Parts: sequence; structure tokens; C-alpha cells
Amino acid sequence: MNVGSIANQTPVLQAHETPAKQSVVLFNPLPVRDVEEHATTSTKVPLVNAPLSLLAIARMVADDYDVRIFSAVVDENYTEQILAACNDALLFAVSSMTCYQIRDGLEVSAAVKAKYPKLPIVWGGYHPSTMPEQTILNPNIDIVVRGQGECTLQELVHRLSDGRSLEGLAGITYKEPARGHGREQERMQTQGGERVKVITNPDREFLDINEFCDMPYHLIEMERYIKSYRFGDRCIDYETSRGCIANCFFCSEPLFCKHKWTALTPERTVAEIVKLHTEYGIDTFMIRDSDFFVSTRRVIAIAELLIELDLHLNLVSVNGRMEHLQRLDCAVWELLRRAGLREVFIGFESGYQPSLDAMGKGASVDHILKCTHSCAEHDIDLRGSFMVGIPGIDTKTEIAYTFEMMKRMIDIFHEESDLAKLDFLLSFFVPYPGTPLYQRCIEVGFPQLTLLEEWGDFDQFDFHTPWVSDGCYELTKEFREKLPCNSGMDYDEWNEYYRSDVRPLLG
Repeated sequence: MNVGSIANQTPVLQAHETPAKQSVVLFNPLPVRDVEEHATTSTKVPLVNAPLSLLAIARMVADDYDVRIFSAVVDENYTEQILAACNDALLFAVSSMTCYQIRDGLEVSAAVKAKYPKLPIVWGGYHPSTMPEQTILNPNIDIVVRGQGECTLQELVHRLSDGRSLEGLAGITYKEPARGHGREQERMQTQGGERVKVITNPDREFLDINEFCDMPYHLIEMERYIKSYRFGDRCIDYETSRGCIANCFFCSEPLFCKHKWTALTPERTVAEIVKLHTEYGIDTFMIRDSDFFVSTRRVIAIAELLIELDLHLNLVSVNGRMEHLQRLDCAVWELLRRAGLREVFIGFESGYQPSLDAMGKGASVDHILKCTHSCAEHDIDLRGSFMVGIPGIDTKTEIAYTFEMMKRMIDIFHEESDLAKLDFLLSFFVPYPGTPLYQRCIEVGFPQLTLLEEWGDFDQFDFHTPWVSDGCYELTKEFREKLPCNSGMDYDEWNEYYRSDVRPLLG
């Protein structure tokens, strides 16, 4: 498909014409195949999330175009709704991670392509940014937006609207028949028996998010995304920063943001929080940053502003790295708690130091206990993420150390705080494409995936790699189900289960 030819078919409007706004249709596919089975990532966290990635790009074109946002988690019969919305659309865009979103997104894209063969279909997000050439070769995808998408999507929409070529548009990969004229990096590929030219334009600079306007929450039906979450009845997802400076070998974030991090100023962060509180009655903010705590000075400034306003708001699921958090002193923890910090989310990942080293975490297992003590002492809930199944590590040993670490965390909260304030996300290692650990997986026999749709079978929580034995896999799933945060067991009952059922199996 020649996207350039599609653009050239769009008539250029004269300055005196004032037609109705053209529409831009955006879609977040289902993250899991069975929503009922995976109602939450743990027993306490709702699956319904505000579509922040779509809102981020929508804000760049909402003034000039009619932006229509669909989310598979909240929209019934979303394929039919999308097909109707695409009737007068300029483009249809999908945001996808490496999971079932790919399968669902491709099904809807195929339906759109069948009904509107000349409508450009655009994919962006973590997976397309990581595997742009494989993504673009799917016959139902015409353009891939790589990395930070705000300015790229804005320029793309304007070019399509004006009928201009995509040549030189930074941050995209696209294709055209092999007879075309690419001016940037080109590769010949075969798609459905037809040779196509894959054109990879230069990367776009990673920009300071303070250059963008506020998230346009008014573009979505807010009541459908506002959720009850433990500390408040009206919780919404919110982003204060983007990117990550770390280099974890299992994570696709470094590939997406190129090890860069950008954050809203403290003043703007608090101003936006106040605006959402005032306009929608939001009392709880689920912070979706990859790492909120990169700058301690910024975190303190945000806390001081919130304390001064005295609005009694809650900040939850606030993501931080344990090597940063373990350095915070008691005064900072106390300040954060007074400001409304109710819960932190920390990717501990493993209680086994060789596994942490193999992941490139740059952290120590001792940091896990320091962070746990700090949260318990300052009445801050803790959600800790762990995974098992790192390639090259003996899984049984890894499980034994990780389970024992989780038990020690349970002991701390039982003794110093409240066991109900401790939540775990225990999953299996997922080999995300392009990461150093994915290359290690290939070396030990993990199959190379050649088609985009094959990545859609990745389960973010229960992926079963071939080097994890069936016994270790089932034991981990059972252990997860029995954790107090999931089973409701009291401390004594859970200790008995661990002593009698788990330790004998681990040796």
C-alpha cells in the first residue's frame, strides 16, 4: 500500500474554506484475552485505566480535528463503534504493548482495512517502537510511530490532511511498493507475495513534556474511567513524568525512551492535580510514571505544595526504584506521607542477588528490606513486584530465595504495620523483543518470532518459558494464590502453609 499516494489523493483546502473538522480515531486494544479472568493485575488493582498514551497524542491535534478515543476495556462492541467512526476519518491509530493487545489490535485493524482500504492505519506504543519493521510488514498496518509520539502524530496528521508526502517525517517507519522512491533508510521486504519498500525516517528527539499542553481528559467519558481504589472512591490515572534512566535488561522502556527522563515541574504537576480534583472530584491519583522518584528535590517540592493546599488527596501506586527509595531519610518519608502518599509500587523483581545482577537492576537484595521497613514505619502501603524464570539462572534456587524474601516482607508488615497494607505482583519473566535478556533467551533456545501476531500470545503475568519446569511454574502460581493479599489468609494461617507446603518443596 502506498501511503504517500493516499496522502496525495487528499485535496488541499483553500484558505477561505471552513469545512467540518476531519476525524482522527484512536484505539487501545484489550491487554488480556479474557477480561473476566484477569480482572486485575493483582486482587486489588483495577484493570480499567485511563488511556494516557492516547490522550497524550490527542492533545496535539484536538484543536484542529475531531478526536475519537476508544478503549476495549470500557467500550462495548468497540469494533462496530470504530468502524462507524472511521467512515469520515483521516486515519485510524492503535497503541500497543507486547501482549494480547497485538492480537486484538490486529483484528480491529483488519476489519477497518477491509471496510476502508484507503484509510491509513497507524500503530505506535512500546511494541511497534521496538519492532517497527516487523510491525510495518503486517498488511493491515501502513505507518509506525516510533517512541514519543506527540509531535510525530501531530505532523503526520497535518501531512495527511494536506496531501503531503511522508518523506523525512521524523519518528516514523512506513512502506510503499518497491517501485517507490524512498529518500531515507530503505529495505526491501516481502509482504503477501508483493515486494515493498520499508522506509525508516530518522528518530525524533525526546522532548520535555512541559512543552505539551495538559492531558485532555475532557475527550473521554471520565466517569467510565474513574474507579474506586482502596483509599478513595474517585481514582484516576495520571502521569507526572515520562521515561526512565535505568538500564534493566528485561525492560523495553530503555528502547522506547533511550534512557531519557522528563518530568513536569512541581508547580505544573500540582496545578493539574488540583484541576482534576476541582473539575471531576478526583480524590485519588494513580501515578503511572515509570519512575516518579528520579529527582528527590522535585518530589519534595511536589509534597510541600500539596501539604500547603491541604486538599487531603491520595497518591497511589507511585512507582520508584528501590536503590533510590532506600536512600530517602525519615524526614522525606514523613513529608511524603503528610502530602498524601499512600502507596508505592516497587519493582524488586527478585530476592536472589544473581538474578538481580543478570537483570542489570543495579540494586541489592538488602534494598528490598530497607524499603519494606521504611514503608511499614511510615504507614505507606507497599506493592512489590517480583518475577521468576530469568534465563541462565537456576529457577528452583531463584524461587526459593524470592519466596523467602517475600516471607520476610510479610513478617515486617505483620510486626511493624498492618499486613493488609502489603500487596504483591508475582509473575513470570517475559522475553520482550530487543532487550538484552531477549537475546539471551534466543541463545538458550527461545524461538525467533517472525510475525507480528505471534507476539500477541504473550501473557504479561503467566508466560511459560521452556527453561522453567512445569513443577516450578505450578508452584509459583499456587504460591501467588496463597499470598495473604490474594487469599485473605491471616498471618498464622499463611505461616503454617509456608512452613508445611512450601519449604519442603524448595529444600
